Amino acid sequence: MSQQVDKVNFGLTVSVLLGLSVPLLVFPSEMASLLAVAYAWIADTFGWFYILTGAATFAVVLYIGFSRYGAVRLGSESPEFPTLSWVGMLFAAGIGSGMLYWSAIEWAYYVQAPPFGAEPFSPKAYDWASTYGLHHWGFVAWAFYCLPTMAIAYPFYVRKVPRLKYSNSAEYWLRGKEASWPARLMDSFFMIALIGGAGSSLGFSTPLIAALIARLTGLPEGFALEVAVVGVCVFLFSLSVWLGLGRGIRRLSDLNFVLAMVFLLFVLFAGDTLFLLRMAVNSVGHLLQNTLAMTFWTDPIADTGFVADWTIFYWAWWIGYGPFVGIFVTRISRGRTLREVVFGMLLLGSLGVWLFFFVLGNHSLGLQVTGQVDVVAIMNAEGGNAAIVAGLDVLPLATVAIALFCIVAMIFVATTYDSASYTLAATASIEMSASEDPARWHRVFWALALGILPIGLMYAGGIREAQTATLVVSLPLTFTFWISGAALLKSLREDHPPR
Repeated sequence: MSQQVDKVNFGLTVSVLLGLSVPLLVFPSEMASLLAVAYAWIADTFGWFYILTGAATFAVVLYIGFSRYGAVRLGSESPEFPTLSWVGMLFAAGIGSGMLYWSAIEWAYYVQAPPFGAEPFSPKAYDWASTYGLHHWGFVAWAFYCLPTMAIAYPFYVRKVPRLKYSNSAEYWLRGKEASWPARLMDSFFMIALIGGAGSSLGFSTPLIAALIARLTGLPEGFALEVAVVGVCVFLFSLSVWLGLGRGIRRLSDLNFVLAMVFLLFVLFAGDTLFLLRMAVNSVGHLLQNTLAMTFWTDPIADTGFVADWTIFYWAWWIGYGPFVGIFVTRISRGRTLREVVFGMLLLGSLGVWLFFFVLGNHSLGLQVTGQVDVVAIMNAEGGNAAIVAGLDVLPLATVAIALFCIVAMIFVATTYDSASYTLAATASIEMSASEDPARWHRVFWALALGILPIGLMYAGGIREAQTATLVVSLPLTFTFWISGAALLKSLREDHPPR
């Protein structure tokens, strides 16, 4: 079938992409200040709503997973991909190389300004520092991915809606009005939020990759090297998305899973193995004990800024990515039950991320505790990337470890962004069947377009600007999660009434 481009979504998204990127490049300091003001206002005014949305999303996903609706199968066919490849692809789509940065260094931000009134650098501060990353990248984060997946996949496979778009998730409300302005706005909000989230993630990961390359080659760090890294990454995920799901994305995901496990096992056994294992067990216990408190905490009395700077940013990031991951995981989940989707994403997705926090994060935390490397001081003076490299440099065969880490980071960029390119192309196509892929030129166009915004964000300042852009563009999308969740529950109840 010859696919037609949805000119409204395509044109609006390209316009917003250019509207964000060009001012960042032309007026970097002014745009950085404007973004900071916008972030502060949104976090202060709508922070409670982000927190409530996270709790509600997690509750709905758990309800579906444990209820009779969990047995509902997405289509009548057997699963298209083996379970291991399916888990690898959903993980690679949902978690980019930004995770490698934050898993290694997030604790260092928290231990200096810990939550819940703990004293900086106290034993309690280290407990929170090793735990909060697991919360921000754990169950609630994957629930933000899981709810759109089910809300999109159920109409697509069960109700046979002939489109693979985020507005599928509101099919219960739209019914015959799939081309209406509310539907188009949902899809446009999603595409804009995805570009903001994807640009932010590249804004985190590209400087890290550049720092690793500088350590390996002796090249000077700087904006020029970062732009070169963006170019290489864009080439990689353009090639992968050109090859398609089976030959490109699946193979890259499988390869990266193996390389990532090799890297983590090396750090585990080359580092302080006993400390890493003890800290991992301690962190899980602390997380399970405090999950409810962290999920609902808005910090209304002390108002330290911890929730606004971290939890709300992360929830905005996951919301921005959620429909993208939902569309992609829908495409690879034909034949699976809703229960498989729920627990595959919540449990296996969270565990995959936690492994990096357990090993990579606790490795650098242990160096700080023992005094072997003052990771916090290096981060405050030279930045997080320098601190990560310093932590890896103490390992035996450090150059080999850093090279492997660099390769894993670059492939994570590719697997995330070829998935994002695929999803943007699907959303900007008018119709697409369950076994069909978007046009190849269309996929490659979005692969190239996704490289524009992170260059602007890095030029304007880096990590803080990337965080800010994520929150600003995700706000309209947050309201659609409530619409999608209600539509999914009503559709399930209508199609599967109680006996």
